[in-house]
Amino acid sequence: MLTRPLKLMMALITLIAVTACSSSGGTMPDPTPLESFKKQVQLVKHWSVSVGKGHANSGSVIEPILTDAGVYAAAGQQLGLFDLNTGKVSWKVDLADQITSGVGHNEQQLFVATRSGKLVSLNGSDGSELWRVNTSSEALAVPQAFGKVVVVQTIDGKVSAYSVDNGLFQWSYAANLPSLTLRGTSAPLVTQHYTYAGFASGKLVALDNQTGAVVWEKSIGSAQGRSEIERLVDIDGALTLSNGVLYVTSYQGNIAALDALTGAVQWEQPLSSISGTAFVGTAIIVVDAQDMVLAYDKDQGHVLWQNAALQHRSLAAPMNLANQILVVDSEGYAHVLGLSDGGFLGRQQIGTKGANIGSVSVQDDIFLLSQDGRLTRLGLK
Repeated sequence: MLTRPLKLMMALITLIAVTACSSSGGTMPDPTPLESFKKQVQLVKHWSVSVGKGHANSGSVIEPILTDAGVYAAAGQQLGLFDLNTGKVSWKVDLADQITSGVGHNEQQLFVATRSGKLVSLNGSDGSELWRVNTSSEALAVPQAFGKVVVVQTIDGKVSAYSVDNGLFQWSYAANLPSLTLRGTSAPLVTQHYTYAGFASGKLVALDNQTGAVVWEKSIGSAQGRSEIERLVDIDGALTLSNGVLYVTSYQGNIAALDALTGAVQWEQPLSSISGTAFVGTAIIVVDAQDMVLAYDKDQGHVLWQNAALQHRSLAAPMNLANQILVVDSEGYAHVLGLSDGGFLGRQQIGTKGANIGSVSVQDDIFLLSQDGRLTRLGLK
């Protein structure tokens, strides 16, 4: 049986919908109509292939990864290696268990997590299974590996490290979770010495990779309001690290830049976001909870520009495409925004829908992995 926190977590979408309806006179906000503009760039679909039978409402983001061998992607129970130029499958394996997060990698080793609470390691050259171990619960965040450890963050609030060689348990850190959380977790960020992880309490923690001991912790926004929904301050989006500075966002909290070694806050601004941050050029790009796209100066934290023309269109996390910003909405429109001012440069329906889209860039192209299991390579013309 589900515990109360997990039951509440599963019901959160309905509760938020009710709250939104009551605060807007009984109806959900309509998606902002798309306005015409002068196209300056054209999106080109190089190829698109099915990885496996994904689930459109899974709530997790499965990231493809790039290596010299090609692009690795997972969907449903399938994990495969695909040619960068053609999308042709090099190999594909069936794990006989629903993949809920991945793909993590460490040199020639791959890592995925499954619905039954397993962490699975595979050989990147042929997909053969190396080992499979139990985790404390389901993982929705990509397993992260560095050196001799692979780290998994599970929905019960635990961050656990395992040996990349044989899957042996190394250490675990358990956070105190509020009774109501968002359905999802941010992926831990693993460096040579530290693992950084964000939690549903709004806390960001740095852990020692050798022992799992807490090095420092900071609150990225504090719970406010009377209801459990109003007090949500979940850290669900991607963490980014650049030149020793860690960038993080929280729901109904803040966007912040912190010194990665000490946790000292360099700058902080109010913001509600579940998609995390993305670097494009020298700017930090964020999609907020109302689907406004914002660019922040990475050093000072002031807003460089904001684009409100896509509000309430359920945008995926912002992506870097040839040093421009790519966002995809729930109707399958891909929008290209200019880095200098956030203005529209291009738009095209690409068939890839949903807010939970995995992505990885290579040169001037980008690979998108949709929740329904479709892997697409896009570029600009």
